[in-house]
Amino acid sequence: MSAATVVKEKILSVPKGRQPVLVCGLPGSGYVGKLAADHLVTSFKLKKVAEYTSTAFPPQVSVKEDGTVEPPKGELFFASMKGRKSIMVFTADTQPTTSEGEYELSDKVVRFAKKCGVKRIYTLAAYITGSFTKSPRVYGAGTCREMADVLSANGVTLMKDGGISGMNGLLIGVGALRGLEGACLLGETSGYVVDAAASKAVLELLSKVLDIPVDTSRLKERAEETQKVISQLQAMADQSREAAPQSSREQRPGYIG
Repeated sequence: MSAATVVKEKILSVPKGRQPVLVCGLPGSGYVGKLAADHLVTSFKLKKVAEYTSTAFPPQVSVKEDGTVEPPKGELFFASMKGRKSIMVFTADTQPTTSEGEYELSDKVVRFAKKCGVKRIYTLAAYITGSFTKSPRVYGAGTCREMADVLSANGVTLMKDGGISGMNGLLIGVGALRGLEGACLLGETSGYVVDAAASKAVLELLSKVLDIPVDTSRLKERAEETQKVISQLQAMADQSREAAPQSSREQRPGYIG
């Protein structure tokens, strides 16, 4: 029998603010949610209020610029927006590697957020298509009809089927069990590269939904750099396809009679 997952929560402060909402973005395909969450933390200079470690995190450490290492962790940040909703952001270096670990960590985060007055959770994730696009669409789903209607009214394409895996989906599910409303915004991405364009699209939709202005100019610059790489990859793929028939002819053995 495997050992039970241990999640340790270190509370630094219990913030209170006006109509706080929890926004979550974790590492996953295209790093869509993680890039978006990190951008919010940096842009609004959010203050860390809680830290999480879990025995379900991968067995590894991260090497920092100064040559030291640290184990993977999850972090909660908070800021009061003057005249607007307060914002709480949860992100992590990685997601737990077990289902039990995902449930345990999600429940810890949701419980603390609820203690801080959060009533709505938004998770940011990737909608994988397997193909590249310069103008990513944003898909979404809510834990109730009201949340789905909010997304639709702001230009989100509602999902009709499928599932949202990992903590980006689980957090709103656990939130619903704890009496919180939730929605997931998913940026269209190939899933092959770190996709800043998809993160930008998701943040712009979140900005509309929450009525909180978000400067995405830095993400736009990163998206343009990524697009250059994608264009190069597509050009290489086109050249390979064009060369394939010729290569086949050259490698085919001649007829000897």
